[in-house]
Amino acid sequence: MGIIEFDPAPSDALTDDRWSAFALHLQCPFRITYRSRAILGSADLAWRESEVRDTGRPDSERTMYDFMADRVDATFAELQPTVTTVRISPLGDLHVELDQEFTVEAFPVSSGRAEAWRFLQRNAEHVVFPPEEPAHDH
Repeated sequence: MGIIEFDPAPSDALTDDRWSAFALHLQCPFRITYRSRAILGSADLAWRESEVRDTGRPDSERTMYDFMADRVDATFAELQPTVTTVRISPLGDLHVELDQEFTVEAFPVSSGRAEAWRFLQRNAEHVVFPPEEPAHDH
């Protein structure tokens, strides 16, 4: 699962201040782009970092996803991009534009009701796709 955090939490909001106030949990294919180039994608889990770059650790289980996620985390911590636009298609395709030419895109691919993504405010409301169905009385 990919987790993207937004907006540092106020210091008195949570007991663990490592978490941001808002987060996006992605359980479907997704990518993060910079200037229209993918810089991190869910498929980056498919190969080990040592297969792509010389790490000096050929037996490491670390994936390219791990490597690129560390780089994206460091970049976001430094630049602190903010969300400028959010679009959601009827099929749940999610497009989040951030300033400084970053985007986050998610692509639900299940024909079933499996959760594809969730946007949440810690300890508060959340939005899930597909929407959670209310319980039916029988």
